[in-house]
Amino acid sequence: MINQIAKRPRLPKPLALPGRLIPERLHSLILSRLLNRLLVIEREEGELDFLEGRSVRIKVCDAGISYLLSLEEGMIRELSVKDEADLTVSGTAYDFLLLLSGREDPDTLFFQRHLQMVGDTDLGVHLKNMLAALDPDSLPLPGSFQPMLQRCLSAYERFA
Repeated sequence: MINQIAKRPRLPKPLALPGRLIPERLHSLILSRLLNRLLVIEREEGELDFLEGRSVRIKVCDAGISYLLSLEEGMIRELSVKDEADLTVSGTAYDFLLLLSGREDPDTLFFQRHLQMVGDTDLGVHLKNMLAALDPDSLPLPGSFQPMLQRCLSAYERFA
């Protein structure tokens, strides 16, 4: 399995540089606003309540960036990157793209250790189950998003 992980595409360092120039707090702010728009139904139906007052750090290792998010009063909020996280989910940009595109399900990515969780395992299981139950077709995304994501993945696999 270690060889399998090593052979997966990684983001070339020059492509990671622009993301590293942006402060991590700004990364988290942008992601929190995007998630609040994408997950509006899930938030309203209480499907994210397990995150209330808890913090999750998302680390994109090969891009050298991380996000720290929490749910406060039903809204996803960014936290100071210096705060401790209850759960850290880390992986490569490629693995997160696989998750977003639906090409790989969360169970596969976590059980094969392409995405790794450290911290509160109960919170991690809830998060993984919520991601697995999420229907990408129900998210308020433009119709061109999935084809664009698939093209990005194909290009990533060719060049990375």
